[in-house]
Amino acid sequence: NNNNNNNNNNRPSIFIPVNDLIMMHHPSAKLRHSSIPSSTLPKMSSSSDNDSGESTEVEKLRQTASKLRAEAQEAEKGLKRSPSSSAEENKYVKPVEYSTLSDSCWEITYRFANEPESNKDDNNDNNNNKNNNDENNTPQRKFYAGKLQLQFRGDGYTDIIIPAKDGDDDDVTNSGSNSATFQKVWGWDLETSAEDTLDYLLFSADVAFPPPIGTSERVYFQARVDREGKNEDVLSLKDGSVTVKRNVEAPGGGSWWGIFRGAEGILAQFRSVGEFKCRPIAIAANPDPSDE
Repeated sequence: NNNNNNNNNNRPSIFIPVNDLIMMHHPSAKLRHSSIPSSTLPKMSSSSDNDSGESTEVEKLRQTASKLRAEAQEAEKGLKRSPSSSAEENKYVKPVEYSTLSDSCWEITYRFANEPESNKDDNNDNNNNKNNNDENNTPQRKFYAGKLQLQFRGDGYTDIIIPAKDGDDDDVTNSGSNSATFQKVWGWDLETSAEDTLDYLLFSADVAFPPPIGTSERVYFQARVDREGKNEDVLSLKDGSVTVKRNVEAPGGGSWWGIFRGAEGILAQFRSVGEFKCRPIAIAANPDPSDE
């Protein structure tokens, strides 16, 4: 037995790779093994490749974080500025209010014509006769619009704070030298109507109309005075109307005025030519002294 063991130990050892052993017993395994595409096999990367890839990814994240930090800082600066700017925009402005017309200032927004609408008789025959005789004598009618700032002084006079500004209505004459000119605004008055017992503001103005009208006209303004507020101590001017004074036309073409010759200049009526609105404004420091 010892001899046998020694003989076995003296035999050379033979190592057969496992893959070759498999191929010997299963020849088809070679085909299956060789049919696997190399691209499907996982690629082994070295440690240096992994380190460079990780460093690139870290650099991208660092750049993204820096960009987000800069955007956040900019947004924070905007939030710090916004409260002050919004406070200025939302700053409360106390409205101008007056409890009396004395020494009050108002902005007048007007629109009126130089002539009232022509009268229309119910008698068609009279209309035909008038059209034949007075067709060329019908006054030309133009509208004017704009804004005017006035101060109603405590002594009853009226000051022009800012001369009339042109309006924005395309249907009226309101630009440049074609604007109506307020030459003078006369004194104001507060009257109580006998018809409705309401108070009305009354004042008049001399207005010059440019060519082709080329005339001056005394224009009358009237507005209702309302008292508002909790204690009815805030004044507002409503339903402003503009009128001019015209002689009363004789009925039937004026034939019977012969017995009252000269009465045409005595009998007159106020004819509506437009309207206006009023808005209270702050008292002017230096009103136009030309109207004193």
